[in-house]
Amino acid sequence: MQLKIPAGYAVTYNKFYDVDPVLSADSDYFIENWGFFTEDLLQIVKMKINNGKWFIPEREDTILFDLGWYPDSDINGHYRLELVDGDWNEIKSISSKDRFVIKEQLEEWLEEQLRV
Repeated sequence: MQLKIPAGYAVTYNKFYDVDPVLSADSDYFIENWGFFTEDLLQIVKMKINNGKWFIPEREDTILFDLGWYPDSDINGHYRLELVDGDWNEIKSISSKDRFVIKEQLEEWLEEQLRV
C-alpha cells in the first residue's frame, strides 16, 4: 500500500499491502492469503531530534501507529489502526474493512502528530 509518510517517522514493520482478502476453499472463514491479514501489519514510530540527529525515543516517550487485522486471518475481520503511547495506552483508534479508509486516516494522523 503506497503511503505518504512525512519526515520524522520510522517504519519499523510493514506488511500492509494493496490486496483483497481471498476466502480459502477449505474454510468458511479462513483467508487464503492470510499473511496480509494478521494482527501485525504495520508499525510506525514518531522520531525525535537530538543534536541534529533523528532517533527513535525510548519506550516511555514513544508515539506509535499500529495496524492489524482482527480477528487474525478471518474473512469477517477488519483493519484496526491505533495510535498509542509507549505503554500501549490508546490515544485513538479506528476500525474498517476498507484499506483505503485506513490509509487516509493514518496519513491524517501522521500529519496531526507532527504538530504536537
